[in-house]
Amino acid sequence: MQKKNIEIFLVSFTILFLEIVLIRWVSTEIRIFAYLSNLVLLSCFLGIGLGCYFSEKRCSVSRTILFLALLLFLVNFPLFIDLTGERVHLFRDLPILLSGFNDSVIWYEIEKPLILGYLGGLTATMFIFILILLIFIPLGQILGRVLARHENIILAYSINILASLLGIWFFNLFSFFYTPPAIWFVFVLVIVTLFMPPSRSNFLSLFICLIVIFFTMIFPLTKPTANETIWSPYQKLEISPLKRGGYVLRVNNVGYMTLLDLSDEGIRKLIGHFDQKMRKFSQYDLPYLFFKKDIEDVLIVGAGAGNDVSGALRNGVRNVEAVEIDPGIYKLGKKYHPEFPYAVSRVKVIIDDARSFFKKSKKKFDIISFGTLDAHTLAFNYNNMRIDHYVYTEESLREAKNLLKEDGILSLIFDVKRPWIGQRIQGLLNKVFGYPPLVFRIKSAELFGWEGVTFIAGKERNKLFERLGNNPELKHYIENILIDYSGEVKLTTDDWPYLYLEKPMIPMMHLWIILILVLLFFVTRSFLLPKGQKLNLHFFTLGTAFLLLEFQNISKTTLLFGSTWIVNTFTISAILFLILLANLFVHFFKPPRIKIIYLLLFSSILFVYFIPLEVFNFLSYWPRSILSSIVLNLPIFFAGIVFIDSFKNTQLKNLAYGSNLLGATVGGILESASFIFGVNMLLVIVAGFYLVSYILLRIEFNR
Repeated sequence: MQKKNIEIFLVSFTILFLEIVLIRWVSTEIRIFAYLSNLVLLSCFLGIGLGCYFSEKRCSVSRTILFLALLLFLVNFPLFIDLTGERVHLFRDLPILLSGFNDSVIWYEIEKPLILGYLGGLTATMFIFILILLIFIPLGQILGRVLARHENIILAYSINILASLLGIWFFNLFSFFYTPPAIWFVFVLVIVTLFMPPSRSNFLSLFICLIVIFFTMIFPLTKPTANETIWSPYQKLEISPLKRGGYVLRVNNVGYMTLLDLSDEGIRKLIGHFDQKMRKFSQYDLPYLFFKKDIEDVLIVGAGAGNDVSGALRNGVRNVEAVEIDPGIYKLGKKYHPEFPYAVSRVKVIIDDARSFFKKSKKKFDIISFGTLDAHTLAFNYNNMRIDHYVYTEESLREAKNLLKEDGILSLIFDVKRPWIGQRIQGLLNKVFGYPPLVFRIKSAELFGWEGVTFIAGKERNKLFERLGNNPELKHYIENILIDYSGEVKLTTDDWPYLYLEKPMIPMMHLWIILILVLLFFVTRSFLLPKGQKLNLHFFTLGTAFLLLEFQNISKTTLLFGSTWIVNTFTISAILFLILLANLFVHFFKPPRIKIIYLLLFSSILFVYFIPLEVFNFLSYWPRSILSSIVLNLPIFFAGIVFIDSFKNTQLKNLAYGSNLLGATVGGILESASFIFGVNMLLVIVAGFYLVSYILLRIEFNR
């Protein structure tokens, strides 16, 4: 049995580690996957589930390695170099053609591609999806086989969970040290060799994969264009010099921000690029023109590489608190920004997300500046929330307003790519502050490379407009560029935080992917569901319900503690720990009748549905952490008891586990329902699936 324990530990560790690696890497290098929520996760689940389902068939780990090598080659190796010197990758660049739909927003989108463009984007996207699925099938076969033959299923499943927990922490250890993907993939190959039988074909597949990693990642055949590339815990960052001075920072292969020297000396070097008299009206300087006296305290959220901080320092601010979620961006800004704002003693840098800081801070500020916080990086690998989703909600702006001094102002800069985004932000500020904000488009697009829109609101309306009247030059400048985004649009809240979605609906891009997945299932169902091996519908519904339960749990935890990578790691670790706790409970104690456990599960879901998160905000940090963790995780604990109690009593454990993972795939698809109904309403769907699972359990086991 010890050999089986080691085998299940190694394969479970490998599966979880590789799963996170591919979610992170594919969503970075193929940008469309960053917007298609958890498509990579669904592909992993589907591959593992199918592997467990067919665990008795012939298995070859060399297939995993060869399919991985093919994925790395197709994504990394450029098809050709275009006339501008840019590298064009077929499977990296073609999927972005899906961005042409107008009901959602994607950075550097393709405007209205031809039908063939949509078809090409869908084909390339689904090809990558299937390739990832194929990578995981052999690993799922090994996992299913060991589970089916293990003498103590509770021990086996506990080892599986413990190994998964370690896989998460190992990956985050790699992220902590900014290791590049080449290290991740080589580590995967090393672990795979520990449970791969020695043979000529296996060694050949390992050699091929190492060659691909070497020539596409370590020493690529095409020369990199960036001065420095780092992989932060959130995203890929590349920094390159600009011809006119300063640097451009690229995030996940697209331009994100410029690092400019707008000091008196630096501005003189920009003659021909920038009207010298307009420096004071730059997006980084303009908010300070509302104050004639020295400004004491300024908060900048989304401080980035330092442009906003430099603007505050140029205008004599005495104390600047700069909040930036990505330590990698701060690191590059500290090293490369021409004005070196992060080296100034008046600047206090906080590595945190905006919502988390709003909840912790007790200080009041003259100005709160929202930098360019818009992102296309997922907050977490297990849900469809982007890092900035909970920053632009009604609750978030209220928290920011509460941190303003009585005569303070809030400045928000955003790249408004759709009129309804402008309407949404204007509507939010109107609702929070009680009057329409000042809204205008900055005129320095020739310098910054984009046309951002500035929204300004003061805690006291009369004071704001009095200050504007006291500065005729500023008043004249703003009045000539005012924008009115009046109009009816759904405002974002913590329950419906989808800023980049026009209205409550499933975006067309997601609908097409869901439709194709459904069609693929019906086309291949004769292969996926052969005679004599039916899905275990009880475990299928448990998997669907649990993934939805996990999604809303992570979303609510994010609201309480922020969406930083370390918070997310602790969140998923807590979920896995509760599953382990449920296993121990069933192993050492005789659990109540399953009917009682289901009753407790439904009661805890109902409690979480109705309890407002604001209840926890009145507590200090540690009491809030402990109490909210217990309350939000109660359904997960009872769900874990239901699963392990059913699992130990079922006969075909490999089919049960495979069915559970296939159900989780459906749960991942159903997460899109939150686009329509909001996050909290998912708990109703969760309760529905658990009710169906109970009925199926009664039918199967007569319990």
